[in-house]
Amino acid sequence: MKRSLFACLCALLLTIVTGCGASARTYSLNADLARSSVKEAMQAWVDGKSPKDLKPRIIVGDPEWESGLKLESFEIIPNDELTDGSNLHLRVKRKLSSGGQFAESTVKYIVSTSPVITIFPQ
Repeated sequence: MKRSLFACLCALLLTIVTGCGASARTYSLNADLARSSVKEAMQAWVDGKSPKDLKPRIIVGDPEWESGLKLESFEIIPNDELTDGSNLHLRVKRKLSSGGQFAESTVKYIVSTSPVITIFPQ
């Protein structure tokens, strides 16, 4: 009986120790791929495509795109980006239209390239 209790306690201790020592997995960033993917996604929006048209290679979660607003033009702002090692944070100047009304805005996008390419506004 003592041996089985000891074995159970050892297994529990091993599980706790290895679980507590595990660190979150860090994904690598390909900054060139991130930039080109944002450009590809924005051009797809200009061309009248939907975020679903880019799947499964690129996943875009932009509520304004998904709501049906039209992107008339865009400019990725050069030399205004940051990285946290796993994501690229870059800004895009956009001109949107809806029902004949136009609006300009600048949006910061968070882009990941690993394990899949994802693009989301901040």
